[in-house]
Amino acid sequence: MVSNGSGNGAPDVSTVEDTAHEEPYSVILYNDNTNFADFVVACLVAVFGHSISLATKVMEEAHHHGRALAAVEGKSEAVRHCRELKAKGLVATVEKAV
Repeated sequence: MVSNGSGNGAPDVSTVEDTAHEEPYSVILYNDNTNFADFVVACLVAVFGHSISLATKVMEEAHHHGRALAAVEGKSEAVRHCRELKAKGLVATVEKAV
């Protein structure tokens, strides 16, 4: 959590507003031949907070079509989530949403 410098742990309003007005970016998940389906689903649940049902749909889309839209969010969140997916061994990129 970002501190406002007052020591009370409240979020810095300017930081919250900045991320709320970011242009949308897509986190794209790619199929790979390394990770098991249930691991990919667990990663999507952990990183994005997706339901198991949604995470399964994203995983299946990537598996059958080579890539899938995992989330659309502000750039800073998209970059952070992409890094988290990569740290778990998944293949992902960030693209400007169209």
